[in-house]
Amino acid sequence: MSGVPGPGLFPLPASPGVLRGLELAMAVVAAVPASLALGWPVLTLVAEAVGRGGAEISLRRLAAWLARRTPGAVVLAIGLAFPPFLLGLALYGEAVLSAAAQMAWLWLAVIPLLFLGVGSSFWVALRRRGAEPSTLRPFLPDVVESYILAFRRRGIERAGAAVTVLCLVSLLGVGFVLVAHGVLVARPDLWGPVAGIPDGWGLPLRDPQLLPRLLFALLGALALSGFAVAWHGADREAAGEAAYGRAALRFGVVWFGAATALELLAAVWLVLSLPGPVGKAALAGGAGSLLWTALGAAVAAVTLAVVAAAAEEPRQYVLGAAVAVAVSLIAETAVRQRIRDAALAGIPDIALRAGMLQPGSMMLFIVVSVLGAGLVAYLLWATSGSRRAF
Repeated sequence: MSGVPGPGLFPLPASPGVLRGLELAMAVVAAVPASLALGWPVLTLVAEAVGRGGAEISLRRLAAWLARRTPGAVVLAIGLAFPPFLLGLALYGEAVLSAAAQMAWLWLAVIPLLFLGVGSSFWVALRRRGAEPSTLRPFLPDVVESYILAFRRRGIERAGAAVTVLCLVSLLGVGFVLVAHGVLVARPDLWGPVAGIPDGWGLPLRDPQLLPRLLFALLGALALSGFAVAWHGADREAAGEAAYGRAALRFGVVWFGAATALELLAAVWLVLSLPGPVGKAALAGGAGSLLWTALGAAVAAVTLAVVAAAAEEPRQYVLGAAVAVAVSLIAETAVRQRIRDAALAGIPDIALRAGMLQPGSMMLFIVVSVLGAGLVAYLLWATSGSRRAF
C-alpha cells in the first residue's frame, strides 16, 4: 500500500456551479456589513455637520446612532470577508494567489489599515455614549471600557470629526486594495509568466476598469447605508418618535436615492470599460437579463423609498424596498461573477474546474455559517437600544 492518503470517506464532488452558488451567497451576505462600515462614517460626518449648533437636533442624534453602530459593522465586515474569498480561491486558486503576490506589500498594508479603522471606529463610539447601549458592549468588558473612558476624561480624546475621518480613510484604503485585486485577477498579463518575478507593488492603475469599479463600490456603500438609515427612521416613527423618525427617514431616502442614481451611471461606465470580448461573453445570454434585473430592482427600490418618505405609515413601503434591494444586490453580484469568469475563461488551468467537498468540510462550513448568522443577529440586537434590528 502506498503512503499517499486517500481523499477521505465519502468525498462529495462539488461542481463549479455549487462553488459559484456558495460564493454568490456568501458575497451577498458579506456585502451588507462591508457597505455599512464604509458608508456610515460618511453619513455620520454629514449628519453631524448639518445638525451642528442645534439647528437640527434629530440629525445630531442620528449621527450618534450611526457612530455607535459603525464598530459592529466593521467587525462583521472583517469576519464575513473570508468565506467568499476562500470560495473564490477554490475556483480560481492560481489567479487569485498570483494576483495577490503582485500586490504583496499592499496586502500587508491592509493589516495596519484595519487596526486604524477598527480602533478609530470604537473610539468614536465611546464619544457618543448616551441613553442607548454602547456598540462596545458586545466586544469589551466593562473594566476595559472604563479605562478608555478614564483617558477621555483626562483630555486625551480629541474632536470626533478627525477620528471619524481617520476611520473612513483607513477603510477606504482597505476597499481600494480589495477592488484593485479584483481587477488584477482578471488581468493575467499582469501576473502570469510574462509579468516576470513579482515585486510586491503591482497595481492595475492603467486598467480602465479600476476607477469605475472604485466609484461603483463607494456609491453602492453609500446607497445601502442610506437605506439602513431610512429603515431605522421608519422603525422609530412607528415606535412613536415622529419627529426624529421622520427626519432620519428622509435623510436616509435622500442618500439612498442619490447614491443609487449615480451608482447606475457608474455601472454603465463599468460595462463600457470592459474589454470587447469579455463584455460580450459576460453579458451574453442570461447575464444580460441579470444586469437588467439589477437595474430594474434598484429603480423599484428607490421609488418605494421615495413613497415611504411621503407616506403616513412608511414601514410597509420600506419593507418592499428592502426586498427590491436584496434582488438588486444578488443580481449585481452574479453579474460580477460572470465578468470575472469571462475574463479568465480562455486561460488554461484557470477556468472553472470541479473540486471535492469532504463531508467534514461541508459540516464545518455549515456550522460556521450558522454561528456567523447568530453573531449578526446578536450584534444587531445588542447595539440597537431595543429589540428591533434597526
